[in-house]
Amino acid sequence: MSESENMEPSVESALPNGIGLSLEQVRALLAKNHETVVDKSDPILMVVTILNAHLAEVEKLQTRHKEGLGRLMADKTDAYVSGVTAAVGHLTDSLSSASVQGIRKVFDDHASRLQTFKNNTIWLAAIVAVSALLNVAVFVLGGLR
Repeated sequence: MSESENMEPSVESALPNGIGLSLEQVRALLAKNHETVVDKSDPILMVVTILNAHLAEVEKLQTRHKEGLGRLMADKTDAYVSGVTAAVGHLTDSLSSASVQGIRKVFDDHASRLQTFKNNTIWLAAIVAVSALLNVAVFVLGGLR
């Protein structure tokens, strides 16, 4: 066997996931589009092998980037979700305490007004009582004269 027969390119199958073309597919494509028949041992077919190898490496790199991006997005999403959860919890606590404080303030204001009303009512009752006693005294003294 000669050296050229040993180096004759074999018919390679397409790369996984349908990436790349087999040497037979490239030969058929060239025959169809350019009406040129390329021999199996034509050195131009080495370009197909090189490009298929390149596509395989690009596929590996894209897979690595996809996995890395997936991890990064998962980390960022987890951090974002935990931040939102913390903010909602803080907001809930703030609103609850603000609501409780607001209700307490309203009740304190009403209690203060009620106490003022009670004090005013006591003073008014005392004034009415003194006024009634003075009226009675005036009538009694006026009747005695």
